[in-house]
Amino acid sequence: MRVNFSAAGAIKRLQVLKVRLTSHITFVLVTLTCAAAFLLCGFAWLAAVKVDDISLRRQADFVAQGLAEQIAALPREQESVAKWDDAFVYAKQRNHEWLLDNVGLWTSRYFGHDRTYIFDDTNRLMFAFRDGADAMPPRLASDDSREMTALAGEVRALLVDQTAKPSANPLGQLATVRTIMIGNRPAIASARPILPSSARMQVEAGQEFIAVSVKFIDGKAAESIAHYARLEGLHFASKSEDGRAEVPVSSHDGGTIGYLVWSPILPGFMLLQQIAPAGLGCLALLIAVVFWLGRGLHRTSLTLLDSQAEITHHRSHLEEMVADRTAEIERQREELDRLLVHERQVNALQRQFVAMASHEFRTPLAIIDAAAQRLCRSTTNVSGDYVHEKAGVIRSAVVRMVDLMESILASGRLETGQITLKRSDGDLKALLVACCDRQRHLSRSHVFHLDVESMPDLLTFDRSAMEQVFTNLISNAVKYSPNAPNIYVRAGVEEKMVEIAIADSGIGMDADDLPKLFQPYYRARSATGIAGTGIGLNVVKQVVELHGGTVEVTSELGKGTTFTILLPIEFLLPDQHVAA
Repeated sequence: MRVNFSAAGAIKRLQVLKVRLTSHITFVLVTLTCAAAFLLCGFAWLAAVKVDDISLRRQADFVAQGLAEQIAALPREQESVAKWDDAFVYAKQRNHEWLLDNVGLWTSRYFGHDRTYIFDDTNRLMFAFRDGADAMPPRLASDDSREMTALAGEVRALLVDQTAKPSANPLGQLATVRTIMIGNRPAIASARPILPSSARMQVEAGQEFIAVSVKFIDGKAAESIAHYARLEGLHFASKSEDGRAEVPVSSHDGGTIGYLVWSPILPGFMLLQQIAPAGLGCLALLIAVVFWLGRGLHRTSLTLLDSQAEITHHRSHLEEMVADRTAEIERQREELDRLLVHERQVNALQRQFVAMASHEFRTPLAIIDAAAQRLCRSTTNVSGDYVHEKAGVIRSAVVRMVDLMESILASGRLETGQITLKRSDGDLKALLVACCDRQRHLSRSHVFHLDVESMPDLLTFDRSAMEQVFTNLISNAVKYSPNAPNIYVRAGVEEKMVEIAIADSGIGMDADDLPKLFQPYYRARSATGIAGTGIGLNVVKQVVELHGGTVEVTSELGKGTTFTILLPIEFLLPDQHVAA
């Protein structure tokens, strides 16, 4: 029966494999064809983009060169009238008619200058030709008076500086060219001195006349740039236009006053548009050929699949069984390793705890037994002071055993997560003072110095837990300072934190012991020979953290130790009921 089910399953799986093979072959062939077509189209598109990018860069270079040529040509065009004996003479004579015919009309008609101004040796305007017409009396336009006056003044300053500090550049080459905005129109402005062209005439330094020419970029200059770059529709725009190629027009101070824009010529994209129909036809033919070849490959693959299907099935089944069994064995091994490690840790803690507990309980029990024996032997002539002394010794040993038991129980509850805070309103300062008084009665050889007056009176906390914290820290301060009787307890509020510091001048600790001090059962190396369990400080740390605070320790070997508890005021306010 099992064999029949296995054969039926193998036949069913074979049919599924055949269907999957058919789909897989079809999918692979179509995918490869589409991928090849996509790569071909992608390469064509990338090539077109690269060609278009190169074309756009060349167009922008031509436009930028044309603009630079227009800027550089303006002072050269000015030189034809500014470096001329006749212009120098007639300008000095203020011959308006001559200047109109040979300067204004000449630069306007021949060079296409839009505005021409001449300033005399006192920087006053004495000739103005603007927008193809003579301006009489001579005056600057309302939109260019500041720029023209400033440009003439700059050239005048350069002439004065050239006279004071002669250089290798002759005055005839001195010119100042600026790209500026005149009103809402971009313009190229050039200023240069009017000087004689021959050595037979001399001009006194500082008495030169200044010629200023203006050519608007959005006028004939734009047409010249378009002709130079072989671009149609090139014009000036104050803002960048979407879908247009552009070259920024920079001002003399480094800013951008506008853009020369034009419809970009994209040869790569135009070529793609022309070959797209033929390319789509070739792609369809390629898909048909690949599909026909795929059918033959499909038939051959099915024959091979039939002969290998059963072997593949058994091999796959065996591999699955081996893999499952191997994984199960590995999981069992990991679980055994984990349980073994846990058992070792538990055994080590148990041995450590038994050794600690037997040692710590033996000492107070011996004290109780010795005090009781002395009381039993002293049946006569026993004074009240003697009984009181021995009772105090017994009580001190009992308190030590009770504290030891409380520390052990608290540590166990903390490790299992069973402890919760039972917060109530109370006087934390009074509790701290009470713990100090109790320790003072138990250890009369030590002196406690308290400074706790600035501590708040009414706070919300777990009285039992905080009493255990104070008792542990104060008793430690006494126990580890046998030859230093002064214990300092300070408490107050600093920066929204209740700060409680307990300091002694006892044996102290090495710096290497401080990071591990709050671990369970850990004791500093300097505490060798002094009774202790290593539990108390771990309990202190966890109780303080349950109250939202932190505990810090500073110590130096042979100079004492200071424990500082920091508790946030917000956590201790009476209206805060936080469950640990």
